[in-house]
Amino acid sequence: MRTFHPFSVRGAAGPIVTLQAGVDFAGYFWTTTSRSAAKVSALRRFPIASVLVRTSDSWVLRAGRTVVIDPAHPSKAVRELPVFALAGTALALIVARYPEQLFGYVADAATTPKAWKVHNRVLIAVRHDDELAWTDDGTITEQSARFTSDAGAHRATARPKLARPSVRHVGQAALLDVDGTCWLGLDSDAGPLVLPGEWKTARCAVRVPSAVLAAVHAHLPGRVCITIDRSESRRPSEKSGVIARGDASPLRVRSASASILVDVDKITTWSGFRSTVAAA
Repeated sequence: MRTFHPFSVRGAAGPIVTLQAGVDFAGYFWTTTSRSAAKVSALRRFPIASVLVRTSDSWVLRAGRTVVIDPAHPSKAVRELPVFALAGTALALIVARYPEQLFGYVADAATTPKAWKVHNRVLIAVRHDDELAWTDDGTITEQSARFTSDAGAHRATARPKLARPSVRHVGQAALLDVDGTCWLGLDSDAGPLVLPGEWKTARCAVRVPSAVLAAVHAHLPGRVCITIDRSESRRPSEKSGVIARGDASPLRVRSASASILVDVDKITTWSGFRSTVAAA
């Protein structure tokens, strides 16, 4: 299956990261989702987003202004004529890149909620305003003016906190009980951001490259989210995952990596089209 891309928006209670099928085209990242999705409401309030793209040997973070193209509100789309003119081609490219996802929705047609039907979807375009690229060892290879390194930025603001006692989670929240790859949503002056991280369940902490953390000037201490997604299946009814939200502070900054302690207070899980929200 084609790779999905971590996508971050600024929600009412902090950043939200989801995995999106999308393509780069004409200086924008394009993706599609339900009109009723939380990320769409977030983008209508604060039209800035970021997307993380994996290349053969590096990570590329792009952030910028967004446009939501909604067939139910064509007058608003016309205000963005340059973007609106590209929408048809962008949608065709998404379909061509992710045909298995289209077949998955066809397979689940009988159980797909009305809100996720084709006629209730919108197209999102994120302009490539700012960019940061780095290799797997955390070496920055490209950065725009907004993403400039400041190695001491987070040492100065580090405020270690005690994590909550660990608990055994049930259902999809059990993904938080296993160490592994996660996506860390952060807020910054450039808007909501997303970084690849390593979740350490015993410490309730995420490890990220320290040089990258310094370059994005994240608002830490501050609100973050940890997203663990299991979307290997082409069928939307078989996708699952968890988003844990909470307050975070840098716990330790070393030469190569930084550990960010997260005091989780809210957990959102999903299995197919069903989602639940609970206090941690």
